[in-house]
Amino acid sequence: MKIRFSFLIFLFSITPTLAQNAVVEGKNYTSTKGETIYMPIGKISFADRVVEFIQGNPKAILEFTNPEEALGEPNYIHYKVPRYVSLGCGGQLILEFTDNGFINMEGPDLYVWEVGPSEESFQFEISKDGKNWLDLGIIEGGKSYIDIAEVVTDIRDVFYFVRITDQKDICTGNTSGADIDAVGTLSGVLKVNMSADVLFDTAKHNLKPLAKASIDSLAKQIKQVGMAKIIVEGHTDSDGSDLLNLRLSERRAQSVINKLKSLLDNNGIYDFESVAYGLTKPRATNETDEGKQLNRRVEVIVMPHSDFYTKKD
Repeated sequence: MKIRFSFLIFLFSITPTLAQNAVVEGKNYTSTKGETIYMPIGKISFADRVVEFIQGNPKAILEFTNPEEALGEPNYIHYKVPRYVSLGCGGQLILEFTDNGFINMEGPDLYVWEVGPSEESFQFEISKDGKNWLDLGIIEGGKSYIDIAEVVTDIRDVFYFVRITDQKDICTGNTSGADIDAVGTLSGVLKVNMSADVLFDTAKHNLKPLAKASIDSLAKQIKQVGMAKIIVEGHTDSDGSDLLNLRLSERRAQSVINKLKSLLDNNGIYDFESVAYGLTKPRATNETDEGKQLNRRVEVIVMPHSDFYTKKD
């Protein structure tokens, strides 16, 4: 029997510690209008890092100009309490999702907590790499649901960056410009990036004893999904020949699959696929030891059944 998977979830952590701590569990939040917003991956859903903040002119007063107030879960109380960032007139904010991302699914894909007493419009753009941007146009003040379908051509595309630019609706007062409390993903994805140095000895593909804790933690998260296609990708640094790296990445991916199969046996319906990339998809430069360490990795992609995104009563 073939199962059609409509949505993607990528489990991500730069270190095994993050993978152990991540909890994939839906959670309800409340908008400033009192409506309930269900986030399928809960507290993991929200932007994690400020890439750039360019204050508009005129600026908001100092206490409302901390861009980190736009990160994490929404915590707005009142417009006089600086738990949000005001962009200033024409200001711009770029945020990155580091332990999650978002894809195009049926219906809205993002929710923006634009808060305060005024509803101020903003231009909204998305990007996979923080360099090439897709423009979703002007989002009217107070219209916080955002559907990315009109700019996405491949359902497998995963986006990690958003850019918000104030449209100069209100350029007076202490909090001029759009006021952003949080940005969260309704079509949230997670991705697990496991360091090869933790899993394997140099140039080897058999799992080290210390790898057990990391893969056990990953398996526990996958069990929460219950029905999924699991893709395991192997990556290496540039040391050695292209062919040797390709073979090594293939064998390492298969070792992780074999271990996951043994841990997930009789605990759900899973279809496994391995992909060997060798040295062709580096995350960092291969000119430094630190960069090479980042490039030696195994990435696990979990594609759950669409029921995972359905709110449970």
